[in-house]
Amino acid sequence: MKKILNLFTFALVTIGVSNAQDCDLPSPDILNTGANMTVMLTPAFIGSLNSASSDAYLVAISSDGATVGSATIGDVDQTAIAVWGDDSSTDELDGAVANEAITFQLVDGTDLSDVTMPSPVVYTTNSMSVQLGTAVVVLIDCSVAEDVLGCTDAGANNFNADATLDDGSCAFGTAIEYQLSAGWNMVGYTGTSDNNGIVEQMDAALGNGAGTENTFQVIKNVSGQFWSAAFAQISTFTPGQGYMMYVNGATTSVNFQQTSGYISGIEYQLSAGWNMVAFTGDVNSDNNIVSSMDDALGNAAGTANTFQVIKNVSGQFWSAAFAQISTFTPGQAYMMYVNGSPTTVNFQQE
Repeated sequence: MKKILNLFTFALVTIGVSNAQDCDLPSPDILNTGANMTVMLTPAFIGSLNSASSDAYLVAISSDGATVGSATIGDVDQTAIAVWGDDSSTDELDGAVANEAITFQLVDGTDLSDVTMPSPVVYTTNSMSVQLGTAVVVLIDCSVAEDVLGCTDAGANNFNADATLDDGSCAFGTAIEYQLSAGWNMVGYTGTSDNNGIVEQMDAALGNGAGTENTFQVIKNVSGQFWSAAFAQISTFTPGQGYMMYVNGATTSVNFQQTSGYISGIEYQLSAGWNMVAFTGDVNSDNNIVSSMDDALGNAAGTANTFQVIKNVSGQFWSAAFAQISTFTPGQAYMMYVNGSPTTVNFQQE
């Protein structure tokens, strides 16, 4: 009957696990200060603790974290715990003080749990608190969490939000600035995916301060859709995509990253056939066409198997059979003919 009662009582108890923390088991050794209050622990209360060890004990804790009472609860039906008060004969605080809220913890073998009493216990010398109901027992996870190594600098290209210990791997890129010439240019968009439009992005990126409408006659994507001051079919840039841009007049520079700093992780979708692709690696990146593209491709098929030809704005090209160019220029875009299935390209993947 006792087992049935205990099982029923335990079913009424809320049980959980607290967040991981580094914790020491409180000692049952308590200083007798000569002043105390009594907390009666009834069978219903003790049964709800569901202790597994015969040596399990309950400790009372003051608001400053000191243990001010202890009682063994393993293999007993009921008992009492004396909560010791401060000894007024000394200047040292060595117990609970009047009207102080007392909390409780259960030590059961190597397990430590927070225990919420059915009736709150507030210290009053020579008083009694009878715990007639069931406790709320929450197991404390005392495991020590292992550090996650990685870059903890939020300003780095390879910042790891899950890292708890910096491993010295942080990498910082250089903002990509590309030189525009008069006439046709093939320019890669290296800005963010939440860009606020072609005009706004380009106005902020141009080194001449003349504005988009005064600098460009037309801006076209690989499909031939265009923006112009008179009429526009496209209004935003796509990260990692290249654009044909006709510059009126003097040369200038473009830097989509002058405010944000170098932007890492730009992935662009390649379709079968012609694509216009930005080289998004910075000046410190590997810019060899074959090795950087081998690392960047999502299909892992290799540059020679993926591309028929890769051309720059001047018509110079790379192919597996013959190559006039061997390196990419940061911020420039390239016409790339993909053989077969679509894939992705990301020049900044780890």
